[in-house]
Amino acid sequence: MDLAYLRKYITTEVSQFQRYLWLGLSLLISLSYSLPVMLRALSSRFIIQDDARQHVSWMRRFLDPDIYPNDLMADYFQSVAPWGYSTFYHLFSQVGVDPIVLSKLLPPILALVTTVYIFLGTMQFLPSPVAAFISATLMNQNLWLRDDIVSATPVAFVYPFFTAFFYYLMRRSLIPFLISLVLLGLFYPQVMLIASGVLCLRLFSFKNGRLGFAPSSDLRFYLMGLGTVFLLLIPYAVESSPYGPVLSRAEALNMTAMGRNGWSRFFESYFSRYWICGKRSGFLPSEWCDLSFSLPQIGLGFLLPLLILERQRFPLAKRVSPESLVVPQTLVASFGLFLLAHMLLFRMHLPNRYGEHSLRIIMALSAGVTLVILGDRLLSWIQSQAKPSLKIRSFGALSLTALLVTILLANPYQLTFERERFPIARYEKGLYPEIYEFLLSKPKDTLIASIDNEVNNIPSFAERPVYVGGGGYVLPYHKGYFQEAQTRLLDVLNTQYSNNLNQIKKMIRRTGIDYWLIDRDFATVDYLQNEVFAQFPEFRKPLKERILKGYRPALAVISKKCVVAESASSKHVLQLLNTTCLLKQSAPKPGKPPRATP
Repeated sequence: MDLAYLRKYITTEVSQFQRYLWLGLSLLISLSYSLPVMLRALSSRFIIQDDARQHVSWMRRFLDPDIYPNDLMADYFQSVAPWGYSTFYHLFSQVGVDPIVLSKLLPPILALVTTVYIFLGTMQFLPSPVAAFISATLMNQNLWLRDDIVSATPVAFVYPFFTAFFYYLMRRSLIPFLISLVLLGLFYPQVMLIASGVLCLRLFSFKNGRLGFAPSSDLRFYLMGLGTVFLLLIPYAVESSPYGPVLSRAEALNMTAMGRNGWSRFFESYFSRYWICGKRSGFLPSEWCDLSFSLPQIGLGFLLPLLILERQRFPLAKRVSPESLVVPQTLVASFGLFLLAHMLLFRMHLPNRYGEHSLRIIMALSAGVTLVILGDRLLSWIQSQAKPSLKIRSFGALSLTALLVTILLANPYQLTFERERFPIARYEKGLYPEIYEFLLSKPKDTLIASIDNEVNNIPSFAERPVYVGGGGYVLPYHKGYFQEAQTRLLDVLNTQYSNNLNQIKKMIRRTGIDYWLIDRDFATVDYLQNEVFAQFPEFRKPLKERILKGYRPALAVISKKCVVAESASSKHVLQLLNTTCLLKQSAPKPGKPPRATP
């Protein structure tokens, strides 16, 4: 094929077959990223995604109403789950599908749907299947550089629903457009607010340098969308949480949990980390800050408006649809809501939720179009320098295409984010099967206490309630819940390191704990690296000093007599203690224990 045909092939839709070919390749790439992750997820009974432990495990109540009775953590995460999200899982549970199994099967499906809509959305910008393929590939790489879609939690549904919203908005397909808005509101209302911001901006238009209203047909379309958003927001406006008021900024500033070493780290020391890159407080997706030189969609996405402004030098930019205005409109809406979330801190949940998801999508949309515009300009220059009779053979064209595909596909595999290589899944694998199997054989109301990190896996793998969880469970955003959870955590911490057996017995009788899960070496200095101690630094330092002087908590002295199950990993040995046995033990001579305080 000659250069002219190659330019045409890259920049336009030569045939319908070409569209299906590149869409098929996009779907294959999506599967190539997601299927290995899914196979890993299904490789063991005792494996679950990190966030799914909190947001999915409690939904086993749909299969068995008697599970997790009077469980503070399960009750809380059930109360904050969006209606559409919990209803979706509930429908599958009615035919016997385990929510945790479903959460492992969903990510590839959600990624495929997102791929289709990002491909079709890019075609609305510029009718080039090659550009759409590039955008879809970059979008999939974004999806697997974070653990959002793999978690199958509410945030995972943002990507298929929000890309559908963009596509149907540009197509003016009213019913699918309204359905996508409703789904956003029922699954992830923060992003629905971004969509409403885009609609508000589209009510107006510039014509001949003057600000006016959009055409009447478009105006009705946008107003119907805004009316739908208003109706969906009413339940959120009138509903109150049973776990008390939302945390305020002033209160958060004094909380260890929100500080530099906290489980819910929010406040950062540096301006850039707080406002730009913060995982919860910044505007950009946090992985962009660490991987910015390796993610082509970032620079390419922001370059598109400049190419359109310089369209005299980049002829293909003249063919970019006016619908591409959705990119700056989304950027403005996202940034406005991001600032508002900071002003109303925690009442709109976390500010970062108004930037990271929308940016990943619009930058992928823009990047594919930008790369094709630049490619067209390069081919145009080569064509101008070559003799009119110069031809490029099919082999050369195929080699160029293969090189493009290879670069796009290979790039993410050399990326590492937060010590994990692409594709990132954040799976937690259970390392103590003997413990899980033992607890599974016990009554459903069996209650377990622990300060070990493994306590977070017990509800998922052993299907039994825990007295209090650790990181990821003790969230500070609703004061009633956090105060109760922190009180319980302090109770377990103080009691486990007490050398007064009577204090242990008193807590067991008061709380009804049936089993106590401990690390065999919990009374050593090395164990104080456990993340729970970072939340109570005033407790760790004196405890370390006492242990170095030979201090032995009562639970460490008598634990061997009451071990009913033991399981070892490569680094730790966990023991499950029967509290009935503990109640029968004789108390050693009491002493003054260290004490943790909020």
